[in-house]
Amino acid sequence: RTRGPAVQHRDYLSRSRRWGEMTEPLLASSVVGGDPVAPPLEPLAAEGEAAGAAVAPAPAAAEATADAPPAYSFKAFAMELGLGRFVAALEAADLLGNYVDTCESPLTLFAPSDEAFARLGALPDDLQVLRELLCVHITLGSLSHAELLNTRSITTISQQTHHVVLADDGQKVLQVGSASLERTDVQLPDGRGVLHVIDSVMCCIRLLQNCRYEQVWNKTVRPSPKVGLAGEWRKSQDELHAILIHCDTWQPRFQGLRGSVVPLGGGGSTGEKTHKSFQDGTVHFTELLILEKPPEMSKKKRKKPEDNLADGSMSQQPALDGNQSSNYRIMFSLYRRFEPADGAAPAVDPAAAA
Repeated sequence: RTRGPAVQHRDYLSRSRRWGEMTEPLLASSVVGGDPVAPPLEPLAAEGEAAGAAVAPAPAAAEATADAPPAYSFKAFAMELGLGRFVAALEAADLLGNYVDTCESPLTLFAPSDEAFARLGALPDDLQVLRELLCVHITLGSLSHAELLNTRSITTISQQTHHVVLADDGQKVLQVGSASLERTDVQLPDGRGVLHVIDSVMCCIRLLQNCRYEQVWNKTVRPSPKVGLAGEWRKSQDELHAILIHCDTWQPRFQGLRGSVVPLGGGGSTGEKTHKSFQDGTVHFTELLILEKPPEMSKKKRKKPEDNLADGSMSQQPALDGNQSSNYRIMFSLYRRFEPADGAAPAVDPAAAA
C-alpha cells in the first residue's frame, strides 16, 4: 500500500475487494514471528575446574552437533525444481538468505518459471525496484490451490493485492494477479509454506509521484500522478485504471474521474501506437480530472430513513453517516481486456491492485 496524502493505495489486479461487489477484506494482516527464543544456559564450571573445561564441548554435545540436520536452503530446494532464475533474482535482491530462508512464518511463493524470466529479459537495475518486484510474488501464510479457489484476492508482503479468478477459457486455469498457475502445491520442507510455479513475472505497481492532499472538483488533479510498472504485462490487453475510493467506506466511484484509463502499449493486431501517457514503463495521468462532486459535500438536505418510510419511498442508497469524511483515495488497478470468441462485447477484469 503506497502511503501518503489522501489519494493513493496500491490498486489491483485485485484489491481485497472485487469491483462491483465490494466486501470486507478477505485476508487479515499477518504478523511475522514472535518473541525470540533464548538458547538454554550452559551450567557454570565448578569452582577449581580448569578454565578450558568450561569452553570445551562435551563429547555427547559434539556428536549431537554433527548429527544435526542441515540448515534449510530454499536455493537447493528450488534448483531441483528448475527455478534457477527465480533463485538468482532473490539473491540479487538480497531476499534469499535475509528473508525466504529465515522467515519464521510460512510463506506462499509464486515462482515464475525460467521461461517467464527469459521472456522478461533483464531484471531492474535499481535494487529497490527489484525488491518490490519480487515481493509481489510472496505472501504470508501457506495458501494451497484449494484455498486460493475460495478467495477473491490476496495481499503480498509489499501490500500489493492480486485478484484471484478461475479463468473461463475452457481450461479452468487459476489466475493470480497477472499470472496463471502452471504447477501448484509444491510443499516447502519443514512446514515452511507452499510454492506455485507461474507462467509470467507478475506486474508490480509503484506510485512514483503523488498528488496534493486537497484537490478541486471539476479540475485536473495536480500534480499529475505517476505510476511505475515493473514485470510483465500484455500490451494489447492490459490497462491501468485510476479509481476514486471513499476512505471510510471503501466504496468505489467508478464514474468519478475522467482520463482515468491508460492502455499499456498497443502494438497488437490493431497496430496501435504506444499511448502518449505511457512511456518507458511509467504511466502519466496528465488528464486525470475529478468529475463528480462527492455526495458528502452536497449542501442539499438529505432525507432521513424515517422520512422515506413516511412518504412510501425507499431509497436505494444507504444513508450516509454524518461522521463520515469527504476524503477519498485514488487506487491504481491493472485491468485485463478479454476478447470473446463469439463476437460479444469485450470484458474487462481486474488483475492486480496497488
